[in-house]
Amino acid sequence: MARLSQSTVRRQGTRLVGWLVVFLVVALTLAVVFLGTPFDSPGSVDRVAADDGVTLEETNGGYVLEPTHGDSEAGLVFYPGARVAPDAYLESLAPLAGEANVTVVVPRMPLNLAVVDYGLAQTGLRADAASRVMAAHDVERWYVGGHSLGGAMACWYADDNADALSGLVLYGSYCDRDISEHGLAALSVAGVQDTVVDRQAYERGLGLLPAGATVVELDGINHTQFGSYTGQRGDTPTGTSYDEAHAQINEVAVEWFRNRTAR
Repeated sequence: MARLSQSTVRRQGTRLVGWLVVFLVVALTLAVVFLGTPFDSPGSVDRVAADDGVTLEETNGGYVLEPTHGDSEAGLVFYPGARVAPDAYLESLAPLAGEANVTVVVPRMPLNLAVVDYGLAQTGLRADAASRVMAAHDVERWYVGGHSLGGAMACWYADDNADALSGLVLYGSYCDRDISEHGLAALSVAGVQDTVVDRQAYERGLGLLPAGATVVELDGINHTQFGSYTGQRGDTPTGTSYDEAHAQINEVAVEWFRNRTAR
């Protein structure tokens, strides 16, 4: 059997390393493009901006919703779900500002993943989104919340920063950390037709919420209807319009905030 010369082996090794580098660069580029192309809601900014009860401001790729009439009684930092743009939640969250006098901030996450924001904060490279938002607004009582993966990351933030918060809001999400002893108010709203969320993990997560948490499951609502976007793989059509779904969600959430802020 002929033996390859050392120079031939080196050339083949160099060629292999080169192809591996090319593969990794292409894979990374595709991943960045994929994560950087989130689900959004065309037209939602204009529709919410036309609401006389809400003031809408865009900031650093995210959005701030404030009540037009009356002062804010509380603030909510709302983390988007994985690969979902902040504008996808404006219509579902606007009633909290217009009807419950809550300043709602939906920040844009790096690579559209709240877990990346949390990881960067843990390295000390920058403060996490919720801390930056709370430092920038003159609001006394703050809540953190989110949808899907964003809700899970909101739980992590609440676990680490309970003293800075009044409560937690979960839409189509669950906690995988035990925050039951933190004394926070908690609201969990789930859709009965949500086939994206892990139901077993959701059920386990209910036991990790504070005692007295408000847990509501709404019939006729799926995963994407907590926002105003489409295209989520694995979700189940419901026959419920987005407007109807948002009305059901806010029948619960607006009243929950009113009860908190009235104290």
